[in-house]
Amino acid sequence: MEPVRWESVPVEALGEGVERQVLWGENATLARFSFPQGAHVSKHSHASEQFTSVFAGSMRINLAGRELILRPGDLLVIPPHVEHEVWMLEDTVVMDFFCPPRQDWQAGKSQYLTGR
Repeated sequence: MEPVRWESVPVEALGEGVERQVLWGENATLARFSFPQGAHVSKHSHASEQFTSVFAGSMRINLAGRELILRPGDLLVIPPHVEHEVWMLEDTVVMDFFCPPRQDWQAGKSQYLTGR
């Protein structure tokens, strides 16, 4: 195992200004996202437990019918299979940790990240 710098992790352009960097572990996935103001993550759920940390900007999340605003320094745990939807209130940088790994991403399914 060697340390990894985010600068060395490939940036995926997902469309409409959304960028994602992903580190794959054997039992978990870590992702860093950059979203422009106004970006929308469509309603979705997944089998992975999700830990979200906002580093810059702010976002509004609908988590199983409950509206929350997350700002830098805020952390949120989203249980497996719970529906959630997100709107970026300004340019936002978010780190998401998922356990188990996001098999849907490995299968190329991430259209919901750009509101499609």
